[in-house]
Amino acid sequence: MAQDDTTPPGTGDNTTSGQARTGREQPGPGRAETGTTVVPFRRPDPASAPDSIDGEVIANGTGMTTSEARDTWGTRVLHGTGRVLAGPSDETRARLAVATVDVAHTASRRVAAGTRSGLRVTGRCARFLNRHGRIIGKGMDAARQRRRADREYTDLKAARAAAKEQGDTAAVESLTRQHNESRHVGVDAAQKKAELAWSVTWRTAAVLGVLFVVSVVVGGINGFGRWLGVFNANDVLAVWRDALTIVYTVAVIVVTWWWAIPTGWLLVKLSRWWRDGNRLGDQVLPVHLRKQATANLRVELTESAIVAALANIGNSKLNTSIKDGWPHRDTDNAWVQPPMIDGKGWSTKIRLPQGAPVKAVDKAKEMLAHNLACRPMELFIRADAEDPTVMDLFRLNQGVLREPVAPYPLLHEGATDYWQGFPVGVNLRGEPIVADMPERNFVLAGAPGSGKSTLMITLGAGAILDPLVDLDVFVFAENNDYEAFAPCLTTYSTGAGEDNVNAALDHLQALYDDLTIRGRLLQKHNVNSVLEAGRDIVAREPGLRPRIVVLEECQRLFRQDKPEDRKRIVNLVINLFMASRKYAIHLAFLTPSPSDQSLPRDLVAMSTNRACGAVNGNKARNNAVLGEKAHEEGISALDLKPKTKTALNDVGTLITVGFMDEPGALRTYVLKPEQRAQIAARAAEARGTAAATTELEVTRDPLADVLAVLAEITPRAGEEFPRAAAVAAALAARWNHYTGWQIKEVTELLKIYGYKVPTTDRVFPIDPARVAAALTARDSAPEE
Repeated sequence: MAQDDTTPPGTGDNTTSGQARTGREQPGPGRAETGTTVVPFRRPDPASAPDSIDGEVIANGTGMTTSEARDTWGTRVLHGTGRVLAGPSDETRARLAVATVDVAHTASRRVAAGTRSGLRVTGRCARFLNRHGRIIGKGMDAARQRRRADREYTDLKAARAAAKEQGDTAAVESLTRQHNESRHVGVDAAQKKAELAWSVTWRTAAVLGVLFVVSVVVGGINGFGRWLGVFNANDVLAVWRDALTIVYTVAVIVVTWWWAIPTGWLLVKLSRWWRDGNRLGDQVLPVHLRKQATANLRVELTESAIVAALANIGNSKLNTSIKDGWPHRDTDNAWVQPPMIDGKGWSTKIRLPQGAPVKAVDKAKEMLAHNLACRPMELFIRADAEDPTVMDLFRLNQGVLREPVAPYPLLHEGATDYWQGFPVGVNLRGEPIVADMPERNFVLAGAPGSGKSTLMITLGAGAILDPLVDLDVFVFAENNDYEAFAPCLTTYSTGAGEDNVNAALDHLQALYDDLTIRGRLLQKHNVNSVLEAGRDIVAREPGLRPRIVVLEECQRLFRQDKPEDRKRIVNLVINLFMASRKYAIHLAFLTPSPSDQSLPRDLVAMSTNRACGAVNGNKARNNAVLGEKAHEEGISALDLKPKTKTALNDVGTLITVGFMDEPGALRTYVLKPEQRAQIAARAAEARGTAAATTELEVTRDPLADVLAVLAEITPRAGEEFPRAAAVAAALAARWNHYTGWQIKEVTELLKIYGYKVPTTDRVFPIDPARVAAALTARDSAPEE
């Protein structure tokens, strides 16, 4: 199976069977450099030479030729012209042709470059002026609306309309009286301003007149006795003349430079309008004038654009209401939330008219997405949580689905907590998504290159970063997806052979047998589930450690030649799937071919967390993962495109159920192989320290421990002795020292002490008497 991550095309994995394989990345094919190919002139054959070229007659029969067309940078075709001269050799003519073409080519490039540079500068200037002119215009409009609100008393009108709608007659009468009284406020204010101006002017003139008379009189009297200094009436008049001269000069300047006053006023107003418009943000500008403008323009999500789009989705009731004036009628109150920027897209809430429920609009989602100039994947329609008549619409910005996802938050430091969940990715608005783990199971599907393994690898990274969580991985193929996690995996088995399938079935059977022991441990601590037990109890009871089992390429497990084999496997998986949730045993099934043969229907129905990547437009496969009629209900991954050799497309984007509060698209974090190794090294260090501390407390006797757990295990009905799988599970549940033990470790241990366990249909029954005899023989043997 191809890796479902964003490894660029051209990389590959060299893997070998077994549990100690390493992947080696092969370099991608280099891209050939493009350059200029110059085709030299060639002497034409006189016998085959034409009598004329492009209408020009050749007198001597050996006339002119042109160089062949040259492809330059794959797009431009250049032509060189020359003339075959009599006398020079073929080499000389070739050099002359090359020089002619190169000189012409260089000159044309310089001219074209200069022209393009000038056009770019002109375009930038025009865009600058257009952008800031629009900002000033928006500021003027905002100021106009403020003045209009102040002049028309919008608040009083809105309050009166609300009171009228509620039938509050007294409030309507009171607000009407206030509105009528408020109309006279402006007139009264203007009258008072005029009276104040007249009063100030008259009083100022009176004061100046009195001051003039008094100063002249005082100057005349002082001229006789000089009591107040050396001045007389002439000096006082000179002072008044100078003052009048200054006033006159200022008046002349004002008259001469009158245009500077309105210009200054206009500059101040433009500055204020620009600040007002700039505060509104880039979202009020057309897309091509924004700072982050994209090359491809989009239809603005304005009120008129939304109404026009709804009017063309083919809903007759909606069309009738729009023709009657909806949603701009006063009685509609349609706009609950006007269109606005919301994260990486636009959102709005509008109350739909009667006869047009939200579900009906959602059925026409493809047409509405076309009308709003977006992909169906980029448009989200749902009923508002508080009012089912309100449509909550969200349109994602173009290209967001294929932008790089933020780095994995625990890449360099930090640990996880099983009870708090593991980070897996972000939603389409860029908000981080944490997957809850207690009592959860997982089904992931999608075509190769869709991102299902990428999501599982991210989930596995969170699992290994919690030292209390065990992770088992069975890959029924040969790939390098989980190789970096190998040091931290409790079980890791790969390969498409029958041995790997049998190993997985034995492991699942052992886990099913282990549920009894886990139940006894829950009773011991008087709790109903591992979720209630909490971290402290699980840390003291290794038998309750959460365990996640990943079954990659699970179709190999379920697709069996014999119907009885498939039935037996499906029954085992379903029984474990149903009973394991509260015991902290989690199963994760991954397949590129979702169908009833690859994913049993009962298994999908009982899974809590489901995710579907690109499924190549197959509605049946989409519904096989996300639920019956999921596509019909708008939960669809059909618009997603998997990774190809030349494009990443929608790799890592999956439609999910159970990962978030509502079904929707999730963009998983992407971990490259070296990043996985970095996380695994940090996780292995934490796990190694914890394991060393536990093992130093006591030295185990494996043979004695096997005999001890045999006394507690009840054989299955129809069987005489307990199975080796049940013994391994009991050992791991009781003592942390045996974490990871399976049938192989138990049988090899007994073989060392002379007891070869029979296979018996791969059941491996263990006789307690034989184990006791082996223990007695070992203890009684003389020491060497």
